[in-house]
Amino acid sequence: MKSRTLLLLAAVCLVAAGAAPAWAAANPHANVPAVGQAVAHDVSGPLSEVQVPPRFPQGFRVEVPLHVPPAKGRPDTAGAPDPLRQTESLPLPGAAATAPPSLNFPGLSDDDNAAVIGGRIVPPDTNGDIGPNHYMQWINLIVGVWDIARDGSGAPIGATMAAGFPKAGNSFWAGFTGSAAADACRNNNDGDPIVLYDHLADRWFVSQFSINQGVQCIALSTTGDPTGTYYRWAFEVSPGEQNDYPKFGMMPDAYYLSLRDFPSNDGTFAGAVAFDRAAMLAGNANATFVKFSLPCLSADCPDGIQPPHLEGPAPAPGTPGIFSKAWDDDYDGPLTGTDGYRLWEFHADFATPSNSTFTELPIAASAGGWDSTMCGFFQRNCVPQPKKGGGEALDPSDELQMYRAQYRSFGGYDTLVLNTTVDADGSNTGGVRWAELRNSGGGWSVYQEGTYAPADGENRWMGSAAMNGFGDIAVGYSLSSTKTYPSVRYATRMAGDPLGMLPGGEVELVAGAGAQTQSYNRWGDYSTMSVDPVDDCTFWYTQEYYENSGSFDFKTRIGAFAGPSCNVCVPTEPTELSCNDGLDNDCDGFVDCADSDCSADPACTGGGCTLGQPGDSCTVNADCCSNSCKGKPGQKTCK
Repeated sequence: MKSRTLLLLAAVCLVAAGAAPAWAAANPHANVPAVGQAVAHDVSGPLSEVQVPPRFPQGFRVEVPLHVPPAKGRPDTAGAPDPLRQTESLPLPGAAATAPPSLNFPGLSDDDNAAVIGGRIVPPDTNGDIGPNHYMQWINLIVGVWDIARDGSGAPIGATMAAGFPKAGNSFWAGFTGSAAADACRNNNDGDPIVLYDHLADRWFVSQFSINQGVQCIALSTTGDPTGTYYRWAFEVSPGEQNDYPKFGMMPDAYYLSLRDFPSNDGTFAGAVAFDRAAMLAGNANATFVKFSLPCLSADCPDGIQPPHLEGPAPAPGTPGIFSKAWDDDYDGPLTGTDGYRLWEFHADFATPSNSTFTELPIAASAGGWDSTMCGFFQRNCVPQPKKGGGEALDPSDELQMYRAQYRSFGGYDTLVLNTTVDADGSNTGGVRWAELRNSGGGWSVYQEGTYAPADGENRWMGSAAMNGFGDIAVGYSLSSTKTYPSVRYATRMAGDPLGMLPGGEVELVAGAGAQTQSYNRWGDYSTMSVDPVDDCTFWYTQEYYENSGSFDFKTRIGAFAGPSCNVCVPTEPTELSCNDGLDNDCDGFVDCADSDCSADPACTGGGCTLGQPGDSCTVNADCCSNSCKGKPGQKTCK
């Protein structure tokens, strides 16, 4: 979240949970959409060729905490340990161990900010996504693209920064003209970026705001190449206000956006926006949007809502966009005793925008509840670091549901995978509450949930969660304590594991080696777990950390990992040398004699071999073209 003076912190909201929230009847904005269209549009030249002169916005080093929604907050109260807390970190008996990263490489850093735009900033707003041939990461205020090498099975085996990257974030809108909003997109590299790979269309969707103008700058690649040309638009989504903390998701009908409008001139605060995806994929200059604004009342002020982002197959036609918000009744609500997930159903009608609806659904109640308040309302200095190096306490962002809200359809049911930061032990130790919501046709409910917070004195927060096409779930997060520098870790579960558990154990993507100092306590504000579209199985995660103690000196990491469901090929030979073992040893998609590497091998040229395939009966090793005829006399087979 960012503006030159702005902040991101959430207000406390007091709201009644249930099927008929009070504001739906009382507030004139509740079911009256605002409708708009792009105020500027064009097609860019190739992104790889764009050169933007270094320009660092004056006074734009940190997201300064100025804005808080005008709602009442409740102080933190001592609580009991989370009832759904998982205290074990090692792989549990019978569970498949969480896989180590198959690819693990440095992402962008504040050093890159200094080199590219001439200054440093916190927090990084770390996010990225994976496509068939590229990974794109965009942090405040620069973007990088990596070429991804894959083996014959599609598994990622290498990453190389594409030529000409990293670039300033506003490179997407270099040369963009036609209105004051276009000028703002071109000139104001304001950040709060989002990268999405639209796997249904093989396109790259990117966006950042021009905060003081209330403008959302959007670009959509014209092909599957993220370094190529882009359709570009400027949308005035929050005229007269600031469109803070924008989060995007893709569904077949729309690109969905959630945001926070300041200074709430009309009494609204949270916004939900749908952009006409079909029109944008066609490069329509007059692409439209529909926006609903939720009021910010003393009794109801939703904050930190997330739009849905689809991974995997498209759901049934007509499926609406489901917006969500993790809801701690003691902190957010009117003490009804119900924690859970508030859900809103967005039906966007771009043909007749006035027919669009944004309707709150019954709350998906938590089975165990949670305490979302780590150190008190609007308290940034909460998560500890080692005192060595002068580490400051870090922002837990516990008032916000974390990015993303991942949507997936399995045909017979649809899922939402969500996560939020909670107080795991009642004494302000951070844990990640994750949940899978399901809808089998009768409405949304919590299918499983748990709080990952092993009893080791570490804080886990700033998470991101995703489910792959096999139903496995991965949760990534930051980890820190008085004894451990902020590090990046993740944990997993397979689809058949006991519900509510991440039993595969914890893996470290990168160990922090320094503390953040004098950086206004900022951390995050988000990270991203995504799923590889090639196999719909491999997870990719990106998050921040520090290599050395210092101020405004964050680093980021990008890693890919795949569990046993993925059956990912791991090369054991640089080229195919074992040409008669039935294995794809160099992972190029070809086995034994089908691999050109084996064209001269005796196993493939005849050479006296009469059988040779694993499992075939044999008498001597020569029958197998190698020293591998084994077994009891009369029962020997090629191995």
